[in-house]
Amino acid sequence: MRLNIDEEYYGELLPYIKDENITDITWNGRSLWVDHLEKGRYKVDTRLEEQFVNTFATRIGNLVNRNFNISEPLLEAETDELRISFIHRSVTNTGVSIAIRKTPAVRRLSEEKMLRSGYADKVLLELLEALIKGHCSVIVTGDVGSGKTELVKYMTKFIPRHERTISIEDSFELRLAEINEGLDCVEMKASGRFDYARCIKSSLRQLCKWLLLSESRSREVESLLEAASTGCICLTTIHSDDVRKLPDRIQNMMGSQGSEKENDIYNFFDVGIKVNVEKKPDGIHRKIDQVCTFDRNEDANSITMIYDDGKFTGNNLPENIRKKLVYGGQRNPLDDLEVVKYEET
Repeated sequence: MRLNIDEEYYGELLPYIKDENITDITWNGRSLWVDHLEKGRYKVDTRLEEQFVNTFATRIGNLVNRNFNISEPLLEAETDELRISFIHRSVTNTGVSIAIRKTPAVRRLSEEKMLRSGYADKVLLELLEALIKGHCSVIVTGDVGSGKTELVKYMTKFIPRHERTISIEDSFELRLAEINEGLDCVEMKASGRFDYARCIKSSLRQLCKWLLLSESRSREVESLLEAASTGCICLTTIHSDDVRKLPDRIQNMMGSQGSEKENDIYNFFDVGIKVNVEKKPDGIHRKIDQVCTFDRNEDANSITMIYDDGKFTGNNLPENIRKKLVYGGQRNPLDDLEVVKYEET
């Protein structure tokens, strides 16, 4: 259930709620921390009194008709732009823990901003557009806070408006309908009674062309792979520190079935993209660090690095990806790129 929460409920948290550059607010029972788009993560001077924390939790609990006590130590709620989570002091050694994640219906990345900040260059942005318009399934990876979901949100702008798109999340962050006016889309929420596997299988009966999973964490990736094998184009994020590790990461997430699905991973997922985040003295810097393609050809699986360590490698797109671009009416931006041939160490 989505709530309308009066501003007065937030107390001393309100300035951070209103700051558009702050994406996350956390209280660990002793100190308040925020995640800032430009400054990174840091501790602020504000201290929450125990009375406020208890009152805040009670008010949210009343709004969602949930208890928050020793018997029910987890309390969660959502508004249109916030995801709020409490953990009870009975299961911590530090007091009540609060986490507030902002989920505004905005596309934070734009071509102008990406070029200006060094996030990506013109050829790389042209490649991203061509890959989506060429109907490639893409996995975005990177560390926590790197902005994986924001890159997925950016790429959705290139999905043709008439192609039915379904997003599946446990809390609404992609906000497809609001950031993609006119797109034929459905936003689904996974829950205990309607888990990721059921959501994905149901999507296939809904004439789904694009299937977006905001984050693949566990066995649901097996259902996503099955969807890709039926011709669905998939976009998702997976936590990893290198695109070359993604096939192994996916196999591990599948558990005992993973080794049997290795060939399918290379057959049905096309592209891996890694976003890097680095904190420097002048603030947070994010950029696309790696792009690779996955391919299965003549009974062999291969990974081709297209972009590594923030630069093009000299490798062109493999034939299967080139064919997809042609079918989608897209030119290959790498054809005119002159770079020194990359040698992988």
